[in-house]
Amino acid sequence: MSDISIYGYTDIGGRKENEDSGDIRIYGKNLVAVIADGLGGQGEGKTASETAVSRLLACGSKEGFPGTKEVSRAFCAANEAILKKQLNQFHMKTTAVYLCICKNQAIWGHVGDSRLYHFQDGELCHYTLDHSLSQMAVALGEIERKDIPEHPQRSRLLRALGCEGEEAEVHEPVTLGKGRHAFLLCTDGFWEYFSDEEIGEVLDISATAEEWLTKLHGRLKKRCGSENDNNTATAVILEV
Repeated sequence: MSDISIYGYTDIGGRKENEDSGDIRIYGKNLVAVIADGLGGQGEGKTASETAVSRLLACGSKEGFPGTKEVSRAFCAANEAILKKQLNQFHMKTTAVYLCICKNQAIWGHVGDSRLYHFQDGELCHYTLDHSLSQMAVALGEIERKDIPEHPQRSRLLRALGCEGEEAEVHEPVTLGKGRHAFLLCTDGFWEYFSDEEIGEVLDISATAEEWLTKLHGRLKKRCGSENDNNTATAVILEV
């Protein structure tokens, strides 16, 4: 994967602990990226997010490109692992976003309100829909997608790993056409400061994944308050 640019970061923000987690792995022809945003009292959110990332990173580690069933099973395995670690009334949970790229194929899945964006030649062509009350308000026509960050119930999730029987929303594999493709995985502490259009505009003036995220992160820090949330993002840019 020499024709690919990869970068990721995580920032504690203004919180006492960073409950976000993320990692990137390359297994032969497969690139796997995962980010997660933990929820839970007494630091258990970090345990939940680390557990999700660890389990999901393994999907794609074997030879061959994973299909929807394999990705779904990986999310179920992550969910079961988190459930086994729930020891008290706080019942730790986490959001999660998974991406696997192999040559000109990509597949992704998510649970919660951490997001994935996919741009081709600067145009936003795919994005995940939050599993939240605010996203439901968009579906009902009560607000627009751009209004989600200001919605009074934006942080109310409908789905998260750490719930009995939880399953991920897995997108069918996508064949990447010729051109420049860019993927962004990020937690809500990141995307709530940007419109979809701004993310794309910064991509257009960035040569690498690191430059793209560094510019966005710089803007985020200028806009956020002293008690802003943890924020984590991973970017992948490749030419097909």
